[in-house]
Amino acid sequence: MPKKKQKSMEPLPTHTLLTAEGVRKLLDIDEVAILQSRINEIANIIWRPEGLSKQEKDVTIARAIDHFNSLKPTDGAEGMLAEQMVGSHFAAMECLRRAALPNQTFDGRDMALKHAHKLMSLYAKQLETLNKHRGKGQQKVTVEHIRVEKGGQAIVGNVEAGNAATRTPDPSQLEHKAPDTVPLEAGQELNDLDKQRK
Repeated sequence: MPKKKQKSMEPLPTHTLLTAEGVRKLLDIDEVAILQSRINEIANIIWRPEGLSKQEKDVTIARAIDHFNSLKPTDGAEGMLAEQMVGSHFAAMECLRRAALPNQTFDGRDMALKHAHKLMSLYAKQLETLNKHRGKGQQKVTVEHIRVEKGGQAIVGNVEAGNAATRTPDPSQLEHKAPDTVPLEAGQELNDLDKQRK
């Protein structure tokens, strides 16, 4: 029997990073193989009871893929997180289903609900992480103490940043309103200023 000719791979320089396209080309893998691998990963993380028919199992897998696609991952990190989120969601739903079984013992129901709660909390953290990665996470900064040196000015109150269309003009274009400003002595804290106003 003749031997198959193996594709010889040239060694890569150690400083070269492969792109996803480069890896696929190097390993001779097409898009269908990549997609099949992702489907298998998603299918393997969701629980499917043994009594389901092939069609019911396929519907469950299709729903899991639909959940994955609804998260719209845009890069590798988001793709991995989205797969984990699908697993967390389906595991939480299974725990809720088991907690609702008839003739369930109190301990069994309690255990299933506790696991469901943990999984739903995990999902919420994963969603928060996804939003933070996408730049949608809310950030709040609280400033407790401010020192304004002699000649400086401070704003007392809420300051919000708007989008470019609603931003205030350049500070050099603003009118100076002397009656609204309060001169501060060197090193005086704003808390002292608040006490003086009361």
